[in-house]
Amino acid sequence: MAISSDPKLERLLRRPTRTPGPATVRPTPRESTSATLHAERAARGHGRSGRPRPRIAALSAYEPVTSFSQREVLERLGLAGNEFAEGIFERCGVDRRALDLSESFMSSTLQGRATRIEDELMRRSVAAIDALELEPDAVGTVITSSLYSLGCPTLAHRLVEHYGMDPATDKYHVTGVGCASGVPLMRLAAQAMAEHPGRQALVVAAESMSGTITRARPGDSRAKIVASAIFGDGCAAALLSDDQRAGGPRILASRVHQLGGSSLGAVSLKWEPEDSYLHLDVELPDMAGAGVPPVADSFLADNGLRRADVDHWIVHPGGRRIITNVADALGLSDDDVESSWRTLAEHGNVGTPAIMYVLDDTIRRRSPQPGDRGLIVTIGPGVGLGMMLLLW
Repeated sequence: MAISSDPKLERLLRRPTRTPGPATVRPTPRESTSATLHAERAARGHGRSGRPRPRIAALSAYEPVTSFSQREVLERLGLAGNEFAEGIFERCGVDRRALDLSESFMSSTLQGRATRIEDELMRRSVAAIDALELEPDAVGTVITSSLYSLGCPTLAHRLVEHYGMDPATDKYHVTGVGCASGVPLMRLAAQAMAEHPGRQALVVAAESMSGTITRARPGDSRAKIVASAIFGDGCAAALLSDDQRAGGPRILASRVHQLGGSSLGAVSLKWEPEDSYLHLDVELPDMAGAGVPPVADSFLADNGLRRADVDHWIVHPGGRRIITNVADALGLSDDDVESSWRTLAEHGNVGTPAIMYVLDDTIRRRSPQPGDRGLIVTIGPGVGLGMMLLLW
């Protein structure tokens, strides 16, 4: 697929072209026999339990009305003229992103932002859900998530009330999983569907990274500046269904894996009375590059597949070095991770819903065909990795 002709995006995507290694070359029919047989069994649409494998029947990524260029963000955060900040903002792969940089928001305390953030998450969630053409009576489970949330009642409770769903609808709100959320959220939703046969599950990932961003202060760490350069606000919603007449890819399998050890604090929220930021260890991209391949290979092997059997790579758009290191480690081409680069450029790293933006872009621009396989790869706090195998 050709790279976008947008000059700004081309500038951000420009890097030495990698030639796909053997892992990205499609196998011959003889080589893929076991994978084909496995896919044929999966294509019947049922898992080991005999239940239909759920489909991602509908997906919606919220498009903000207003977004800011990197130059505008630099100026509003008081970072213009800071040589380190100027370089990071230029090189990080982000072109534009949505943030709340209004004077009233930026001058308020972190606690004072809470109500405004919860209301904004609700507004974006409703916009994303409405795009799904939801039938509230068909939903049995609602799972919502954000990196952090001070709201009570939760976003899940508010959505059940807003759409007039059955009061007995299961509702859960997950916090702290961040960029890794896409896989565990849909994994939980698929498991919850067993309790509500014939009912759908609604997954909503909403994020206000604005809540963790503050203006520059004397002595700010470089980690704070890096976080200020890449994160944005966003929201996405997905509807899972076990109706095999529904469109969208089947979820064949999923896995969550925590690297742990020295990586535990590689992604962490730093809170101070008048300041905050999301800290990312400088070693995080290297951890991702080293950690993803063995987990991905093991996961694929357990499903009778190899890297060469994956048609669409849906990789976390965590930042320039995250995408580059993971792609290099897996032997992926620029085309394989094009949707990740585009999502990062147009939205920044939107945390919890980030991978759903990449999946949405993949579906809209690459038009997966029946029989195509996709692999979702998420990376977040922990360091937590998520793998999800899809079949169109």
